[in-house]
Amino acid sequence: MIWSAVLIGWVACTGLARADVLLDAAEVELQRAMDGFVGDANPPYWMAISIVEGHRIEVEATHGSAGHIVEVRRRLADVDVRVGSPQIDNTHKIRDGGFDLDDMREPIVLPIEDDAFAIQVALWKALDGGHDAAVRRLIKVHANDAIKVAREDRSDDFSLAPARVDVQPLVPLEVDGEHWKAVVRQLSARFTSPPEIYDSNVSFRVEDETRRVVNTEGTRVRHQRHRVRLAIWASTVAEDGMRLSVYDHVDAADVAHVPDAAVLDAMADAVIEKLVALRHAPMVEPYVGPAILRGRAAAVFFHEILGHRVEGHRQKDEDEGQTVTDKVGEAIFPSFISVADDPTLLRWGGQDLNGSYAYDDEGVPAERVQIVEDGVLRGFLMSRAPVEGFGRSNGHGRRQPGAAIVARQGNLMVSASETMPYATLRARLLAEVRAQGRPFGLIFDDISGGFTFTGRSTPNSYAVQPVTVYRVWADGRPDQLVRGVDLIGTPLTPFERIVAASDQTQVFNGICGAESGWVPVAAVAPDLLVSEVEVQRREKGNNRPPLRQPPPGVEGAP
Repeated sequence: MIWSAVLIGWVACTGLARADVLLDAAEVELQRAMDGFVGDANPPYWMAISIVEGHRIEVEATHGSAGHIVEVRRRLADVDVRVGSPQIDNTHKIRDGGFDLDDMREPIVLPIEDDAFAIQVALWKALDGGHDAAVRRLIKVHANDAIKVAREDRSDDFSLAPARVDVQPLVPLEVDGEHWKAVVRQLSARFTSPPEIYDSNVSFRVEDETRRVVNTEGTRVRHQRHRVRLAIWASTVAEDGMRLSVYDHVDAADVAHVPDAAVLDAMADAVIEKLVALRHAPMVEPYVGPAILRGRAAAVFFHEILGHRVEGHRQKDEDEGQTVTDKVGEAIFPSFISVADDPTLLRWGGQDLNGSYAYDDEGVPAERVQIVEDGVLRGFLMSRAPVEGFGRSNGHGRRQPGAAIVARQGNLMVSASETMPYATLRARLLAEVRAQGRPFGLIFDDISGGFTFTGRSTPNSYAVQPVTVYRVWADGRPDQLVRGVDLIGTPLTPFERIVAASDQTQVFNGICGAESGWVPVAAVAPDLLVSEVEVQRREKGNNRPPLRQPPPGVEGAP
Protein backbone atom coordinates (compact mmCIF):
# COMPACT_ATOMS: atom_id res chain seq x y z
CA MET A 1 0.00 0.00 0.00
CA ILE A 2 1.36 3.41 -0.96
CA TRP A 3 0.84 6.16 1.58
CA SER A 4 2.27 9.66 1.53
CA ALA A 5 2.62 11.51 4.80
CA VAL A 6 3.60 15.15 5.17
CA LEU A 7 3.31 17.74 7.89
CA ILE A 8 0.95 20.63 7.38
CA GLY A 9 0.16 23.76 9.29
CA TRP A 10 -2.01 25.57 6.79
CA VAL A 11 -5.21 25.04 4.84
CA ALA A 12 -5.20 21.78 2.85
CA CYS A 13 -7.31 21.52 -0.29
CA THR A 14 -8.22 18.51 -2.45
CA GLY A 15 -10.44 20.15 -5.02
CA LEU A 16 -9.90 18.70 -8.49
CA ALA A 17 -10.50 21.35 -11.15
CA ARG A 18 -9.50 19.02 -13.99
CA ALA A 19 -10.65 16.13 -16.13
CA ASP A 20 -11.10 12.96 -14.15
CA VAL A 21 -8.03 10.95 -15.08
CA LEU A 22 -9.02 8.05 -12.82
CA LEU A 23 -12.48 7.62 -14.35
CA ASP A 24 -11.20 7.97 -17.89
CA ALA A 25 -8.34 5.51 -17.37
CA ALA A 26 -10.68 2.97 -15.78
CA GLU A 27 -13.17 3.26 -18.62
CA VAL A 28 -10.51 2.87 -21.30
CA GLU A 29 -8.94 -0.13 -19.61
CA LEU A 30 -12.29 -1.80 -19.02
CA GLN A 31 -13.18 -1.54 -22.69
CA ARG A 32 -9.73 -2.83 -23.69
CA ALA A 33 -10.25 -5.81 -21.40
CA MET A 34 -13.66 -6.64 -22.87
CA ASP A 35 -12.24 -6.43 -26.40
CA GLY A 36 -9.20 -8.50 -25.44
CA PHE A 37 -11.24 -11.37 -23.97
CA VAL A 38 -13.36 -11.84 -27.11
CA GLY A 39 -12.82 -15.40 -28.33
CA ASP A 40 -11.57 -16.64 -24.95
CA ALA A 41 -13.03 -19.98 -23.83
CA ASN A 42 -14.41 -18.27 -20.68
CA PRO A 43 -14.99 -14.61 -21.52
CA PRO A 44 -16.30 -12.32 -18.79
CA TYR A 45 -19.99 -11.55 -19.04
CA TRP A 46 -19.61 -8.56 -16.69
CA MET A 47 -16.75 -6.54 -15.23
CA ALA A 48 -16.39 -3.49 -13.03
CA ILE A 49 -13.67 -1.26 -11.65
CA SER A 50 -14.20 0.69 -8.45
CA ILE A 51 -11.70 3.22 -7.12
CA VAL A 52 -11.58 4.80 -3.69
CA GLU A 53 -9.51 7.98 -3.48
CA GLY A 54 -8.87 9.11 0.08
CA HIS A 55 -7.27 12.17 1.60
CA ARG A 56 -7.03 12.14 5.39
CA ILE A 57 -5.78 14.76 7.84
CA GLU A 58 -5.41 13.88 11.50
CA VAL A 59 -3.83 15.02 14.73
CA GLU A 60 -3.81 13.54 18.24
CA ALA A 61 -3.01 14.79 21.73
CA THR A 62 -2.45 13.09 25.06
CA HIS A 63 -1.70 14.47 28.52
CA GLY A 64 -2.03 17.99 27.11
CA SER A 65 0.60 17.51 24.40
CA ALA A 66 -0.25 17.32 20.69
CA GLY A 67 1.58 15.38 18.01
CA HIS A 68 2.31 16.29 14.43
CA ILE A 69 -0.45 17.04 11.95
CA VAL A 70 -0.39 14.15 9.51
CA GLU A 71 -1.75 14.16 5.98
CA VAL A 72 -2.28 10.87 4.12
CA ARG A 73 -3.36 10.28 0.52
CA ARG A 74 -4.22 6.99 -1.10
CA ARG A 75 -5.84 5.52 -4.20
CA LEU A 76 -7.10 1.95 -4.00
CA ALA A 77 -8.97 0.01 -6.66
CA ASP A 78 -10.95 -3.21 -6.91
CA VAL A 79 -11.76 -5.16 -10.04
CA ASP A 80 -14.74 -7.50 -10.22
CA VAL A 81 -14.72 -10.05 -13.02
CA ARG A 82 -17.63 -12.45 -13.54
CA VAL A 83 -17.37 -15.46 -15.84
CA GLY A 84 -20.09 -18.00 -16.53
CA SER A 85 -23.56 -16.50 -16.55
CA PRO A 86 -25.81 -14.50 -14.21
CA GLN A 87 -27.46 -17.80 -13.28
CA ILE A 88 -24.24 -19.35 -11.99
CA ASP A 89 -20.82 -17.71 -12.03
CA ASN A 90 -17.48 -17.69 -10.25
CA THR A 91 -18.88 -15.91 -7.16
CA HIS A 92 -21.18 -18.87 -6.42
CA LYS A 93 -20.65 -20.27 -2.92
CA ILE A 94 -18.47 -23.38 -2.75
CA ARG A 95 -20.17 -25.43 -0.06
CA ASP A 96 -17.99 -27.11 2.59
CA GLY A 97 -14.98 -25.66 0.79
CA GLY A 98 -13.38 -23.64 3.55
CA PHE A 99 -11.14 -20.66 3.00
CA ASP A 100 -8.57 -22.59 0.96
CA LEU A 101 -10.89 -22.76 -2.08
CA ASP A 102 -11.23 -18.99 -2.33
CA ASP A 103 -8.66 -16.74 -3.96
CA MET A 104 -7.33 -14.06 -1.65
CA ARG A 105 -8.34 -10.50 -2.51
CA GLU A 106 -6.29 -7.39 -1.92
CA PRO A 107 -6.88 -3.80 -3.00
CA ILE A 108 -4.95 -2.61 -6.03
CA VAL A 109 -2.67 0.30 -5.22
CA LEU A 110 -2.88 3.05 -7.81
CA PRO A 111 -0.39 5.89 -8.31
CA ILE A 112 -1.09 9.09 -6.44
CA GLU A 113 -0.05 11.13 -9.49
CA ASP A 114 -2.50 11.66 -12.37
CA ASP A 115 -0.43 9.56 -14.74
CA ALA A 116 -2.97 7.88 -17.04
CA PHE A 117 -0.47 5.33 -18.37
CA ALA A 118 0.69 4.23 -14.92
CA ILE A 119 -2.92 3.92 -13.74
CA GLN A 120 -3.86 1.86 -16.79
CA VAL A 121 -0.89 -0.49 -16.29
CA ALA A 122 -2.03 -1.22 -12.71
CA LEU A 123 -5.62 -1.83 -13.85
CA TRP A 124 -4.52 -3.95 -16.84
CA LYS A 125 -2.58 -6.31 -14.58
CA ALA A 126 -5.45 -6.48 -12.08
CA LEU A 127 -8.08 -7.26 -14.72
CA ASP A 128 -5.92 -9.94 -16.32
CA GLY A 129 -5.23 -11.58 -12.97
CA GLY A 130 -8.86 -11.19 -11.94
CA HIS A 131 -10.01 -13.05 -15.06
CA ASP A 132 -7.60 -15.92 -14.43
CA ALA A 133 -8.76 -16.23 -10.83
CA ALA A 134 -12.42 -16.10 -11.89
CA VAL A 135 -11.95 -18.93 -14.41
CA ARG A 136 -10.16 -21.10 -11.86
CA ARG A 137 -12.90 -20.56 -9.33
CA LEU A 138 -15.70 -21.26 -11.82
CA ILE A 139 -14.21 -24.73 -12.42
CA LYS A 140 -14.34 -25.35 -8.66
CA VAL A 141 -17.92 -24.06 -8.53
CA HIS A 142 -19.18 -26.51 -11.17
CA ALA A 143 -17.31 -29.42 -9.56
CA ASN A 144 -18.70 -28.55 -6.15
CA ASP A 145 -22.28 -28.25 -7.42
CA ALA A 146 -22.03 -31.65 -9.09
CA ILE A 147 -21.33 -33.52 -5.84
CA LYS A 148 -23.56 -31.61 -3.40
CA VAL A 149 -27.28 -31.83 -2.65
CA ALA A 150 -29.56 -29.39 -4.41
CA ARG A 151 -29.44 -25.85 -3.07
CA GLU A 152 -32.44 -24.65 -1.07
CA ASP A 153 -32.31 -21.23 -2.75
CA ARG A 154 -32.10 -21.63 -6.55
CA SER A 155 -31.91 -17.90 -7.31
CA ASP A 156 -29.30 -16.50 -9.70
CA ASP A 157 -25.86 -15.36 -8.66
CA PHE A 158 -26.19 -11.88 -10.19
CA SER A 159 -28.80 -9.33 -11.18
CA LEU A 160 -28.34 -6.84 -13.97
CA ALA A 161 -29.00 -3.16 -13.32
CA PRO A 162 -29.61 -0.08 -15.48
CA ALA A 163 -26.53 1.92 -16.42
CA ARG A 164 -26.01 5.05 -14.36
CA VAL A 165 -23.99 8.07 -15.45
CA ASP A 166 -23.58 10.56 -12.63
CA VAL A 167 -20.27 12.34 -12.16
CA GLN A 168 -20.93 14.58 -9.18
CA PRO A 169 -18.84 17.72 -8.64
CA LEU A 170 -16.05 17.57 -6.07
CA VAL A 171 -16.10 19.90 -3.08
CA PRO A 172 -12.67 20.98 -1.77
CA LEU A 173 -11.69 19.77 1.68
CA GLU A 174 -10.51 22.79 3.66
CA VAL A 175 -8.99 22.21 7.08
CA ASP A 176 -7.04 24.56 9.30
CA GLY A 177 -4.65 22.03 10.78
CA GLU A 178 -3.12 24.34 13.39
CA HIS A 179 -6.56 25.29 14.71
CA TRP A 180 -7.55 21.67 15.32
CA LYS A 181 -4.15 20.89 16.80
CA ALA A 182 -4.83 23.59 19.38
CA VAL A 183 -8.34 22.21 20.00
CA VAL A 184 -7.19 18.64 20.74
CA ARG A 185 -4.30 19.92 22.89
CA GLN A 186 -6.67 22.04 24.97
CA LEU A 187 -9.18 19.18 25.39
CA SER A 188 -6.41 16.75 26.28
CA ALA A 189 -5.13 19.08 29.01
CA ARG A 190 -8.41 18.57 30.88
CA PHE A 191 -7.33 15.00 31.61
CA THR A 192 -4.04 15.90 33.35
CA SER A 193 -5.43 16.64 36.81
CA PRO A 194 -7.74 13.72 37.83
CA PRO A 195 -5.35 11.18 39.47
CA GLU A 196 -7.77 8.29 38.73
CA ILE A 197 -7.22 8.65 34.97
CA TYR A 198 -4.14 6.73 33.85
CA ASP A 199 -4.32 7.26 30.10
CA SER A 200 -6.24 9.42 27.64
CA ASN A 201 -6.28 10.50 24.03
CA VAL A 202 -8.04 13.17 22.01
CA SER A 203 -8.01 12.87 18.23
CA PHE A 204 -9.29 14.83 15.28
CA ARG A 205 -9.60 13.23 11.86
CA VAL A 206 -11.15 14.51 8.67
CA GLU A 207 -11.32 12.43 5.49
CA ASP A 208 -12.27 13.31 1.95
CA GLU A 209 -13.33 10.09 0.21
CA THR A 210 -14.28 9.95 -3.46
CA ARG A 211 -15.63 6.70 -4.88
CA ARG A 212 -15.70 5.95 -8.61
CA VAL A 213 -17.39 2.99 -10.32
CA VAL A 214 -17.37 2.03 -13.99
CA ASN A 215 -18.74 -1.23 -15.37
CA THR A 216 -19.47 -2.96 -18.65
CA GLU A 217 -23.17 -2.04 -18.48
CA GLY A 218 -22.14 1.58 -19.05
CA THR A 219 -22.26 2.84 -15.47
CA ARG A 220 -19.93 5.74 -14.74
CA VAL A 221 -20.43 7.31 -11.32
CA ARG A 222 -18.39 9.49 -9.02
CA HIS A 223 -19.58 10.54 -5.59
CA GLN A 224 -17.79 12.17 -2.70
CA ARG A 225 -18.21 12.20 1.06
CA HIS A 226 -16.41 14.17 3.75
CA ARG A 227 -16.26 12.59 7.19
CA VAL A 228 -15.05 14.25 10.38
CA ARG A 229 -14.57 12.62 13.77
CA LEU A 230 -13.41 14.26 16.99
CA ALA A 231 -12.94 11.53 19.58
CA ILE A 232 -12.14 11.53 23.30
CA TRP A 233 -10.97 8.44 25.18
CA ALA A 234 -9.76 7.84 28.70
CA SER A 235 -8.99 4.75 30.78
CA THR A 236 -8.29 3.61 34.31
CA VAL A 237 -8.02 0.41 36.37
CA ALA A 238 -10.42 -0.42 39.20
CA GLU A 239 -9.18 -1.81 42.49
CA ASP A 240 -10.23 -5.33 41.46
CA GLY A 241 -8.13 -5.14 38.25
CA MET A 242 -10.91 -4.38 35.78
CA ARG A 243 -9.74 -2.10 32.99
CA LEU A 244 -12.29 0.62 32.37
CA SER A 245 -12.50 3.08 29.53
CA VAL A 246 -14.94 5.69 28.29
CA TYR A 247 -15.05 6.79 24.66
CA ASP A 248 -17.12 9.58 23.20
CA HIS A 249 -17.03 11.17 19.78
CA VAL A 250 -18.63 13.59 17.39
CA ASP A 251 -19.15 12.56 13.76
CA ALA A 252 -19.92 15.15 11.13
CA ALA A 253 -19.97 15.56 7.37
CA ASP A 254 -18.19 18.92 7.55
CA VAL A 255 -15.87 20.67 10.02
CA ALA A 256 -18.50 23.41 10.25
CA HIS A 257 -20.85 20.89 11.88
CA VAL A 258 -18.45 20.07 14.74
CA PRO A 259 -19.83 21.59 17.98
CA ASP A 260 -18.25 24.69 19.47
CA ALA A 261 -15.63 24.75 22.21
CA ALA A 262 -18.14 24.87 25.07
CA VAL A 263 -19.87 21.69 23.90
CA LEU A 264 -16.54 19.89 23.38
CA ASP A 265 -15.34 20.95 26.84
CA ALA A 266 -18.55 19.59 28.33
CA MET A 267 -18.06 16.31 26.43
CA ALA A 268 -14.52 15.94 27.81
CA ASP A 269 -15.70 16.72 31.34
CA ALA A 270 -18.48 14.13 30.98
CA VAL A 271 -15.92 11.48 29.97
CA ILE A 272 -13.87 12.31 33.07
CA GLU A 273 -16.92 12.24 35.34
CA LYS A 274 -18.16 8.91 33.94
CA LEU A 275 -14.78 7.23 34.20
CA VAL A 276 -14.11 8.31 37.77
CA ALA A 277 -17.63 7.23 38.79
CA LEU A 278 -17.23 3.85 37.07
CA ARG A 279 -13.96 3.20 38.89
CA HIS A 280 -15.82 3.37 42.21
CA ALA A 281 -19.04 1.70 41.01
CA PRO A 282 -19.91 -1.84 42.14
CA MET A 283 -19.66 -4.79 39.78
CA VAL A 284 -23.03 -5.94 38.48
CA GLU A 285 -24.19 -9.48 39.11
CA PRO A 286 -25.73 -11.65 36.35
CA TYR A 287 -29.33 -10.54 35.88
CA VAL A 288 -32.51 -11.33 33.99
CA GLY A 289 -35.30 -8.77 34.14
CA PRO A 290 -36.80 -5.58 32.70
CA ALA A 291 -34.67 -2.73 31.38
CA ILE A 292 -34.76 0.50 29.42
CA LEU A 293 -32.41 0.86 26.48
CA ARG A 294 -31.82 4.57 25.93
CA GLY A 295 -31.77 5.67 22.28
CA ARG A 296 -28.09 5.03 21.49
CA ALA A 297 -28.15 1.67 23.24
CA ALA A 298 -31.39 0.73 21.46
CA ALA A 299 -29.86 1.74 18.12
CA VAL A 300 -26.86 -0.58 18.57
CA PHE A 301 -29.20 -3.28 19.89
CA PHE A 302 -31.23 -3.18 16.63
CA HIS A 303 -28.08 -3.00 14.51
CA GLU A 304 -26.86 -6.24 16.05
CA ILE A 305 -29.99 -8.32 16.59
CA LEU A 306 -31.89 -7.33 13.43
CA GLY A 307 -29.72 -5.36 11.01
CA HIS A 308 -27.16 -8.07 10.28
CA ARG A 309 -29.85 -10.73 10.01
CA VAL A 310 -31.70 -8.91 7.21
CA GLU A 311 -28.62 -8.50 5.00
CA GLY A 312 -29.53 -10.26 1.77
CA HIS A 313 -26.67 -12.72 1.34
CA ARG A 314 -27.44 -14.29 4.73
CA GLN A 315 -30.81 -15.49 3.44
CA LYS A 316 -29.14 -17.56 0.71
CA ASP A 317 -26.12 -18.96 2.53
CA GLU A 318 -26.98 -22.29 4.13
CA ASP A 319 -24.14 -21.87 6.61
CA GLU A 320 -26.00 -18.88 8.05
CA GLY A 321 -28.58 -19.16 10.82
CA GLN A 322 -31.22 -17.66 8.47
CA THR A 323 -33.10 -16.38 11.51
CA VAL A 324 -35.70 -14.40 9.55
CA THR A 325 -35.37 -15.84 6.02
CA ASP A 326 -38.77 -17.55 6.08
CA LYS A 327 -40.57 -14.87 8.08
CA VAL A 328 -41.39 -12.35 5.33
CA GLY A 329 -45.02 -11.30 5.84
CA GLU A 330 -45.00 -12.42 9.47
CA ALA A 331 -45.03 -10.29 12.60
CA ILE A 332 -41.61 -10.38 14.27
CA PHE A 333 -41.97 -7.24 16.43
CA PRO A 334 -44.85 -5.59 18.28
CA SER A 335 -47.17 -3.77 15.88
CA PHE A 336 -45.95 -0.31 16.97
CA ILE A 337 -42.37 -0.96 15.76
CA SER A 338 -41.17 -0.22 12.20
CA VAL A 339 -37.63 -0.37 10.82
CA ALA A 340 -36.14 1.01 7.59
CA ASP A 341 -32.64 1.44 6.24
CA ASP A 342 -32.15 4.72 4.40
CA PRO A 343 -28.67 5.66 3.12
CA THR A 344 -30.18 8.64 1.27
CA LEU A 345 -30.87 10.37 4.60
CA LEU A 346 -28.06 12.79 5.41
CA ARG A 347 -29.07 14.08 8.84
CA TRP A 348 -31.38 13.28 11.74
CA GLY A 349 -32.28 15.73 14.46
CA GLY A 350 -29.55 18.10 13.32
CA GLN A 351 -26.89 15.37 13.46
CA ASP A 352 -25.01 14.06 10.41
CA LEU A 353 -25.46 10.34 9.76
CA ASN A 354 -22.42 8.16 9.13
CA GLY A 355 -24.16 5.62 6.88
CA SER A 356 -25.18 8.03 4.13
CA TYR A 357 -24.13 7.52 0.51
CA ALA A 358 -25.45 8.27 -2.97
CA TYR A 359 -24.39 5.04 -4.71
CA ASP A 360 -23.30 1.71 -3.32
CA ASP A 361 -20.03 0.04 -4.34
CA GLU A 362 -21.71 -1.69 -7.30
CA GLY A 363 -22.81 1.63 -8.81
CA VAL A 364 -26.47 1.16 -7.80
CA PRO A 365 -28.29 4.20 -6.36
CA ALA A 366 -28.95 3.97 -2.63
CA GLU A 367 -32.58 3.31 -1.73
CA ARG A 368 -34.71 3.48 1.38
CA VAL A 369 -35.73 -0.07 2.27
CA GLN A 370 -38.72 -0.81 4.51
CA ILE A 371 -37.50 -3.81 6.51
CA VAL A 372 -40.26 -3.99 9.13
CA GLU A 373 -43.63 -2.27 8.83
CA ASP A 374 -45.97 -2.21 11.84
CA GLY A 375 -44.11 -5.19 13.27
CA VAL A 376 -44.26 -7.27 10.05
CA LEU A 377 -41.08 -8.26 8.17
CA ARG A 378 -41.26 -6.85 4.62
CA GLY A 379 -37.84 -7.16 3.01
CA PHE A 380 -34.09 -7.42 3.06
CA LEU A 381 -31.07 -5.26 2.30
CA MET A 382 -29.88 -6.32 -1.16
CA SER A 383 -26.72 -6.13 -3.22
CA ARG A 384 -26.72 -7.44 -6.79
CA ALA A 385 -26.74 -11.04 -5.48
CA PRO A 386 -30.44 -12.08 -5.62
CA VAL A 387 -32.29 -14.28 -3.15
CA GLU A 388 -35.64 -15.99 -3.61
CA GLY A 389 -38.38 -13.37 -3.78
CA PHE A 390 -35.91 -10.47 -4.03
CA GLY A 391 -34.36 -10.38 -7.47
CA ARG A 392 -32.74 -6.96 -7.64
CA SER A 393 -30.38 -4.72 -5.72
CA ASN A 394 -31.73 -1.90 -3.55
CA GLY A 395 -28.36 -0.17 -3.33
CA HIS A 396 -26.85 -1.87 -0.26
CA GLY A 397 -23.83 -3.62 -1.81
CA ARG A 398 -20.88 -2.26 0.19
CA ARG A 399 -17.26 -3.02 0.98
CA GLN A 400 -13.92 -1.81 2.23
CA PRO A 401 -11.31 -1.77 -0.57
CA GLY A 402 -9.89 -5.25 -1.06
CA ALA A 403 -13.01 -7.18 -0.04
CA ALA A 404 -15.85 -8.80 -1.99
CA ILE A 405 -19.12 -6.88 -1.94
CA VAL A 406 -22.04 -8.12 0.17
CA ALA A 407 -25.24 -6.50 1.41
CA ARG A 408 -24.64 -4.17 4.37
CA GLN A 409 -26.52 -1.70 6.53
CA GLY A 410 -26.38 2.05 5.96
CA ASN A 411 -28.63 4.20 8.18
CA LEU A 412 -30.87 1.86 10.20
CA MET A 413 -33.95 3.81 11.31
CA VAL A 414 -36.15 2.43 14.11
CA SER A 415 -39.48 4.17 14.72
CA ALA A 416 -42.49 3.67 16.98
CA SER A 417 -46.11 4.62 16.21
CA GLU A 418 -47.07 4.57 19.91
CA THR A 419 -44.83 6.61 22.20
CA MET A 420 -44.75 8.25 25.61
CA PRO A 421 -42.54 10.77 27.46
CA TYR A 422 -39.37 9.30 28.94
CA ALA A 423 -40.60 9.95 32.50
CA THR A 424 -43.64 7.78 31.78
CA LEU A 425 -41.43 5.10 30.26
CA ARG A 426 -39.32 5.08 33.42
CA ALA A 427 -42.45 4.73 35.55
CA ARG A 428 -43.48 1.78 33.36
CA LEU A 429 -40.08 0.20 34.04
CA LEU A 430 -40.62 0.40 37.80
CA ALA A 431 -44.13 -1.03 37.43
CA GLU A 432 -42.69 -3.96 35.41
CA VAL A 433 -39.96 -4.52 38.02
CA ARG A 434 -42.54 -4.74 40.81
CA ALA A 435 -44.89 -6.90 38.77
CA GLN A 436 -42.08 -9.41 38.20
CA GLY A 437 -41.03 -9.30 41.84
CA ARG A 438 -37.53 -8.07 40.98
CA PRO A 439 -35.51 -5.92 43.39
CA PHE A 440 -34.38 -3.63 40.57
CA GLY A 441 -34.39 -2.94 36.85
CA LEU A 442 -31.64 -1.59 34.62
CA ILE A 443 -31.23 1.48 32.44
CA PHE A 444 -28.62 1.24 29.69
CA ASP A 445 -27.70 4.88 29.22
CA ASP A 446 -24.77 4.72 26.79
CA ILE A 447 -23.00 2.10 24.77
CA SER A 448 -19.64 1.54 23.08
CA GLY A 449 -20.57 -1.11 20.50
CA GLY A 450 -21.40 -4.76 20.10
CA PHE A 451 -21.08 -7.87 17.99
CA THR A 452 -23.21 -10.76 16.80
CA PHE A 453 -22.89 -14.32 15.53
CA THR A 454 -25.23 -15.17 12.65
CA GLY A 455 -23.92 -18.56 11.48
CA ARG A 456 -25.04 -22.09 12.28
CA SER A 457 -21.65 -23.32 13.47
CA THR A 458 -21.79 -21.06 16.55
CA PRO A 459 -24.67 -20.13 18.88
CA ASN A 460 -26.83 -17.54 17.09
CA SER A 461 -26.31 -14.81 19.66
CA TYR A 462 -25.34 -11.19 20.24
CA ALA A 463 -23.48 -9.12 22.81
CA VAL A 464 -23.87 -5.38 23.30
CA GLN A 465 -21.26 -3.56 25.38
CA PRO A 466 -22.69 -0.73 27.48
CA VAL A 467 -20.62 2.00 29.11
CA THR A 468 -22.99 3.44 31.71
CA VAL A 469 -25.67 1.25 33.26
CA TYR A 470 -27.86 2.23 36.21
CA ARG A 471 -29.64 0.00 38.69
CA VAL A 472 -33.16 1.35 39.36
CA TRP A 473 -34.42 0.07 42.72
CA ALA A 474 -38.00 -1.06 43.21
CA ASP A 475 -38.02 0.35 46.77
CA GLY A 476 -37.27 3.89 45.61
CA ARG A 477 -33.60 4.13 46.54
CA PRO A 478 -31.55 6.46 44.29
CA ASP A 479 -30.37 4.99 41.01
CA GLN A 480 -26.97 3.28 41.29
CA LEU A 481 -24.27 3.25 38.62
CA VAL A 482 -22.83 -0.26 38.04
CA ARG A 483 -19.97 -1.53 35.90
CA GLY A 484 -18.78 -4.66 34.14
CA VAL A 485 -22.02 -5.29 32.24
CA ASP A 486 -22.48 -7.08 28.90
CA LEU A 487 -25.97 -7.31 27.42
CA ILE A 488 -26.29 -10.77 25.86
CA GLY A 489 -28.88 -13.04 24.30
CA THR A 490 -30.28 -14.75 21.23
CA PRO A 491 -32.08 -12.71 18.57
CA LEU A 492 -35.70 -13.89 18.45
CA THR A 493 -36.56 -13.54 22.13
CA PRO A 494 -35.87 -9.76 22.43
CA PHE A 495 -38.06 -9.07 19.38
CA GLU A 496 -41.11 -10.08 21.40
CA ARG A 497 -40.03 -8.46 24.67
CA ILE A 498 -40.24 -4.80 23.54
CA VAL A 499 -43.27 -3.35 25.33
CA ALA A 500 -43.03 0.45 24.96
CA ALA A 501 -41.07 3.31 23.37
CA SER A 502 -40.39 6.94 24.25
CA ASP A 503 -41.12 9.97 22.09
CA GLN A 504 -37.44 10.92 21.66
CA THR A 505 -34.73 9.36 19.51
CA GLN A 506 -30.94 9.29 19.54
CA VAL A 507 -28.28 8.65 16.89
CA PHE A 508 -25.43 6.18 17.09
CA ASN A 509 -22.69 6.71 14.49
CA GLY A 510 -20.05 4.05 14.09
CA ILE A 511 -17.98 1.77 11.88
CA CYS A 512 -19.19 -1.79 11.33
CA GLY A 513 -16.98 -4.74 10.47
CA ALA A 514 -18.26 -7.83 8.62
CA GLU A 515 -17.37 -10.04 5.64
CA SER A 516 -16.81 -7.09 3.30
CA GLY A 517 -14.63 -5.17 5.74
CA TRP A 518 -15.28 -1.98 7.68
CA VAL A 519 -17.95 0.45 6.49
CA PRO A 520 -19.44 3.55 8.15
CA VAL A 521 -22.95 3.09 9.52
CA ALA A 522 -25.53 4.85 11.65
CA ALA A 523 -28.58 3.73 13.62
CA VAL A 524 -31.42 5.81 15.05
CA ALA A 525 -33.87 4.57 17.68
CA PRO A 526 -36.17 5.73 20.47
CA ASP A 527 -35.74 4.71 24.10
CA LEU A 528 -37.22 1.22 24.49
CA LEU A 529 -38.66 -0.63 27.48
CA VAL A 530 -37.87 -4.35 27.25
CA SER A 531 -39.65 -6.70 29.64
CA GLU A 532 -36.69 -9.07 29.87
CA VAL A 533 -32.98 -8.76 29.12
CA GLU A 534 -30.00 -10.83 30.25
CA VAL A 535 -26.66 -9.47 31.36
CA GLN A 536 -23.41 -11.14 32.29
CA ARG A 537 -20.22 -9.97 33.94
CA ARG A 538 -17.67 -8.58 31.53
CA GLU A 539 -14.17 -10.01 31.24
CA LYS A 540 -11.90 -8.64 33.95
CA GLY A 541 -8.14 -8.23 34.17
CA ASN A 542 -6.07 -9.19 37.19
CA ASN A 543 -3.35 -6.54 37.22
CA ARG A 544 -3.58 -4.22 40.19
CA PRO A 545 -3.66 -0.44 39.75
CA PRO A 546 -0.31 1.41 39.91
CA LEU A 547 1.20 1.42 43.41
CA ARG A 548 2.58 4.94 43.18
CA GLN A 549 0.60 8.06 42.47
CA PRO A 550 0.92 9.53 38.96
CA PRO A 551 2.91 12.76 38.47
CA PRO A 552 1.05 15.79 39.80
CA GLY A 553 -1.33 17.05 37.14
CA VAL A 554 -2.11 20.55 36.08
CA GLU A 555 -4.51 21.89 38.67
CA GLY A 556 -7.39 23.77 37.16
CA ALA A 557 -6.48 22.71 33.64
CA PRO A 558 -8.67 24.53 31.12
